Amino acid sequence: MSEPTRPLSIRLAASDIDQLTARARRISGTPTGVARELIRSGLTHGDPFTQAERLLKIERRLAVLSQDLQAVANAATQNGGSLGRVESMFDELLHALSGQPTRQEA
Repeated sequence: MSEPTRPLSIRLAASDIDQLTARARRISGTPTGVARELIRSGLTHGDPFTQAERLLKIERRLAVLSQDLQAVANAATQNGGSLGRVESMFDELLHALSGQPTRQEA
């Protein structure tokens, strides 16, 4: 479980914010996220072991998210197939109730 967080406000020059924004675009992130990671990296004093630990945590979280997304995709595929069968049965029921011949009888 992660530690509770608290907000921190800092002032930066417009050029620094532009650099953060450009860097965030390159990695499909947010300027706030990039600033957070840069600050955390600075707090570890560039310690490679601490940075490696953080990267491993991030990688584990991404793996879990990937598995969750795969499970959702599989469930959606199964639901789509079930929906198709239910629609087909409903269509046949409507034809039977209306007295129209179904595809099988025609």
